[in-house]
Amino acid sequence: MTSAPASDTIAGTTENARAAGTPLLSVLLATRSPWPFARPCLDRLVADARVVGAEVVVALGDPRARPDDADTRYPGVLWLHVDGASVFALRALALARARGAILAITEDHAVVGPGWCSRIVAAHARHPEADVIGGVVENGATGTVVDWASFLVASGPFAPPLSRDEPRVSLQANVSYKRAALAGAVNGAMGLVQHTVNDALCGRGATLVADEGLVVVHDQHLSWREHSAGHFHNGRSIAASRLPRLGWRRALYACATPGLPPVMLVRTLRAVLPKRRYGRELLAGLPAMCWLLLCHAAGELAGYVTGPGRSPERVA
Repeated sequence: MTSAPASDTIAGTTENARAAGTPLLSVLLATRSPWPFARPCLDRLVADARVVGAEVVVALGDPRARPDDADTRYPGVLWLHVDGASVFALRALALARARGAILAITEDHAVVGPGWCSRIVAAHARHPEADVIGGVVENGATGTVVDWASFLVASGPFAPPLSRDEPRVSLQANVSYKRAALAGAVNGAMGLVQHTVNDALCGRGATLVADEGLVVVHDQHLSWREHSAGHFHNGRSIAASRLPRLGWRRALYACATPGLPPVMLVRTLRAVLPKRRYGRELLAGLPAMCWLLLCHAAGELAGYVTGPGRSPERVA
């Protein structure tokens, strides 16, 4: 039997979804920064979503993040708001309101590549067995050593080309899920934490697929202090999101945090060096990478010992 072309599958499934009154794809976006911070992201994303009739759900942690002319600038976008909420809580809020069978996530400081939405639909049509499909993440913040170091630590494994031997599924910058895969994914007050969600799916034997056709440019220019704080608060948030399932092992995880920086550095180098694209950036950024990994480990230690504190609200 000959399979239908992917383009025919996309058209058919999209029309079926429209006929049923629900979108096939929903894109979830959390933003806490005042307008026009998210404008580059939304300009590309909303125009791209319109092509396939995708739903865009934007959850705001600050009312100033919504432009005054939002209804005319971005018709059809669903705007939600909880003042001061973390990006994790905002993604959970967007998830609760999204209607699509496929749920895609990106960040407010990322710009999706051309045809991102249609490529996500096509990827899920090609891989109906996939619970999660992640794409690649390119670096748009190339001006300083610390910007590069932060990118390589956080997103280097998801930069192209992806490994065929050890495929990695990207996190919140460029990932999509079948709706059923996110059932029970919201972690109480913490919200939707991609790192622990993906770990839990792997533990359950879910099917994860990496697709280099899905491209997002991650553009986050920050100072040394901002990057350091960001890695600390992210580490603390990740650790805190694990607490409900750790029980007595919480103390063991806390004791293991001093060993995290070398382990994470080796893991990053093993993932990035074979790409043969970032040798100069790795060499120049190695001290900064070590520092940021120390910040992350300190954050995880704080999370295991004292819980999340205010760190989730301080993650960009």
